[in-house]
Amino acid sequence: MDLSMAAALMAALLIFNGCESTDPAAPAKSPTPIGTPPEIPDPEGSKATGWLNWRGPHQNGTSDETGLPADLEVEGAKKNLLWTRDIAGRGHAVVANGRVYCWGYRGDGPDLQEVLQCLDEKDGKVLWEHAYNDYLSDTVYSRYAVGAPTVDAETGYIYLMTTNGGVKCFTSDGKMVWEYSLMERFGRLTFPNGRTGAAVIDGDLVIVRGVTSYWGKQGPARDRFYAFKKKTGEPVWASTPGVAPKDSSFSTPVLANVGTRRVFYAGTGDGNVVCVDVRTGQELWRFQTSQGGVNASVVIHDGALVTIHGKENIDSTDEGRMTGIKLPTSLPAPGEAQVVLKDKDLAKADGKPHELWRHPFAMFTSSPVLVDGRVYQVTKTGVMVCVDAKSGKFYFEKKLNNDQIHASPLYVDGKIYVGFPNGKFMVLKPKDDDVEILDEIQ
Repeated sequence: MDLSMAAALMAALLIFNGCESTDPAAPAKSPTPIGTPPEIPDPEGSKATGWLNWRGPHQNGTSDETGLPADLEVEGAKKNLLWTRDIAGRGHAVVANGRVYCWGYRGDGPDLQEVLQCLDEKDGKVLWEHAYNDYLSDTVYSRYAVGAPTVDAETGYIYLMTTNGGVKCFTSDGKMVWEYSLMERFGRLTFPNGRTGAAVIDGDLVIVRGVTSYWGKQGPARDRFYAFKKKTGEPVWASTPGVAPKDSSFSTPVLANVGTRRVFYAGTGDGNVVCVDVRTGQELWRFQTSQGGVNASVVIHDGALVTIHGKENIDSTDEGRMTGIKLPTSLPAPGEAQVVLKDKDLAKADGKPHELWRHPFAMFTSSPVLVDGRVYQVTKTGVMVCVDAKSGKFYFEKKLNNDQIHASPLYVDGKIYVGFPNGKFMVLKPKDDDVEILDEIQ
C-alpha cells in the first residue's frame, strides 16, 4: 500500500475526534422526494473501493491494509505527516478511489454550517464541497456532524444525513442525485446531542435512522429505521423495532445473514439492541440492556453479539454494561410478532436466557473493535479493556487516558489506533495480556 493510501486511512480516524411499510397505517405511496430525478444508470467504471463506511469493510473497525506507521512524527527529520485540513467534526471520514470524504462543520452560533468535503487522498486538496445551515434544531455547542458519509461500492454515490434529518445522495464529483427531508416527510425530531450516525447500504437499499413522530401508528415518537431505493430516494419501508425512547441513538446497523434472511443489528434510543429484516423492515427481535440510548455499533463473532452502553442499567442504578448476546438462529416468519429476548434475570422463569455474559464496563458512544475473537473497548474512564467475544473471558485492562467519549479504536497492520477528547492520539500493539504503547502525540 502506498503512503498516500495509508495517510487517507489514518484520516478516517484522525480528521474527526409515507413509506411502504410493515406498518399498515403508512401510506401506500409517498410523494417524489425533493430533487429526485428519473432512474439514473450506474456511471461506467465507478465501482468504489476503499474504506467506504463507518467501521470499515468488516463492520468491526478492522482493515486489511498494511504499511501504516507505528510512530506519528508531525515535524522534524522523520516527519511522516502528509497533510492536514482545518475542519471539525465528531464522526470520521471515508476513503474511496483516491478521495477522502469528510463530514464536519465550521463556524459557530448562527454562522455554523455542516460541510461535506471531498479531498484528494494524496495532498488533502479540496476537490468540492457542500455546506448546509442548521435550522429548526435544538442542537447545542459543537454537537454537529455526529456521523459519517457512506460510499456505495456499486455506483460510487455518497450518502449522508444532516443534523436536521436531510438524507442526501451525491455522485463522486459532487453532483446532487437526490435528497429527502425526514423532518418534512416523517416528523423527524432533533435533539441537543445532534446524533445522526451513518447510512447503511445493502443491495438496492440505503437505510437511515431517527426518532420520528408522524401519524397513525407512526404518531408516537419512536426510534425508527427508514429504507430508500439508493438510486432514486424512493421510500421502501419504515420500521419501529423498539419502545418509547428516553434518548436518541446513532448506533449504525451491522448487516448479517441468518439462514436465508438478510438482517441488521443496531442499538436504539430506548435501550434495546434490535434485529430487523433488511428487505422488508420487519421487526424480528429486541433485547433491552439499558434505560437510555445504546449508541455504540455492535460487533458479531461466532454466534455472539457484543454491545456496550453508558446509561443506567435496567436492573440496577449502576451505569454501563458490556453484554454478550446469543444470536437466535430461528427468526419470526413474515407477519409474526417481534420476539423479546431475555437476559439472565428475566429468563429465570423458563431457563432460556440469551445473555451469554456481562461486564460492568461503561461507554456512551465509542464502538468496540473485534480482532481474532477479542473485543477491545476504551471505557468512559479511559481504560482499554479486552474480553473474549464468545465467552466473555476477561483478558486485561490498561489505563490510557483520563476519559473517553466518541473516538472508536481502529485495528490495522497489527496495531490499534485510538484518539481521545483531550487531543491525545495513541498507537498500540495488542499482546496476550496487555497493549504496548508504541507512540502517542498530543
